[in-house]
Amino acid sequence: MKHLITATLFICLAAPALAGFNGPSVTPPPQEIVDRFINDGSCDTIDNPDWENVWTGVELNANTRAHLIPCFLGAYNMVSKLILERRDDESDVSHFSVQHLAAYSSDRGWYARDQLVNASLDEKTGELSEFSKGRGIGDCGAHGRWEWTGFTFAMLEYAYEGECNGRLADEWPVIYQRTTARSTPAPETTAAAEGCAQAPYCEDRRYFKDWLASCRPAAPDGGRFCSANAYVHNTDAPAGYDYQLRISQARAGAPLRLSLIAVFEMMSRQDTVDIHVDDTRQILLAPDEIETPEAINDYFISSQTQTDFLIDAMRQGSEIRFDYTNEQGEPASASFSLSGLIASLLWIEEQAGNVAP
Repeated sequence: MKHLITATLFICLAAPALAGFNGPSVTPPPQEIVDRFINDGSCDTIDNPDWENVWTGVELNANTRAHLIPCFLGAYNMVSKLILERRDDESDVSHFSVQHLAAYSSDRGWYARDQLVNASLDEKTGELSEFSKGRGIGDCGAHGRWEWTGFTFAMLEYAYEGECNGRLADEWPVIYQRTTARSTPAPETTAAAEGCAQAPYCEDRRYFKDWLASCRPAAPDGGRFCSANAYVHNTDAPAGYDYQLRISQARAGAPLRLSLIAVFEMMSRQDTVDIHVDDTRQILLAPDEIETPEAINDYFISSQTQTDFLIDAMRQGSEIRFDYTNEQGEPASASFSLSGLIASLLWIEEQAGNVAP
């Protein structure tokens, strides 16, 4: 029976150490990087110029580190920006980006911001948390927790108290809670004990810029499923993204398949799908040229010839865009960066036939 691929299927643990960074020691970003993000007009002058004394940094996986850089120090709140530092497996050059996360207030509702209040990062789990105090005794404000998914932070829980009425944080109304959140396995739980049945504990995984490449363990028939994956991120969504683009290979030498996975904006199967690479139309798919063989929101190009043509165009481009009509009859669109695609495809081609005994 076909099923709906839900967001929780793709929430993944950080990969084991690979090769992106040279050692376990996490150091603050260079001063010019800090200045770029702090001196953008959104931060007040930091009272303590020795910001490294209150900087926090953790390693999330072999390719990613997180930094909390102070933005403002007040009487009972410290405002920080969350900066991700990423590296390709084969490079020693770091790329930095500021992260936007969801927040809530009674006058604005849900909104995105690039600042966290009284934030902390757990060195062991990578969990992010914040506690924003409306006043010094902490009887109003907001507190939340986010889980590292392998590429971004997804919200686990958020509580909000708009009225300073004497209730402390553990009594505040929880306005969002992800009921399907996974938990980190206990230290004694091993891949062997799990039988390698549950991804990502037994996957080989590498990040190449905006793409995640992964290969599962070999199947009994010797085939090894590998895929290259890109995402349209949305920090307000429970899983942290709205769309996934996947190029997969069932085994070494098998043809590449391409599919678009829509988490919320389901596709109308009575309308065309227009696919552009760098604003040039590559393919206009008729409804009968789209397949959903296993999941009703996992849309494959049925023709292998068209698939090969599109992937060749993607190798030469910088962005791909899917324009379609959703189930409500409204136009929908999803765009993906192609930076890192070529390296990801080379890696999965190599790994598809590289199965450990």
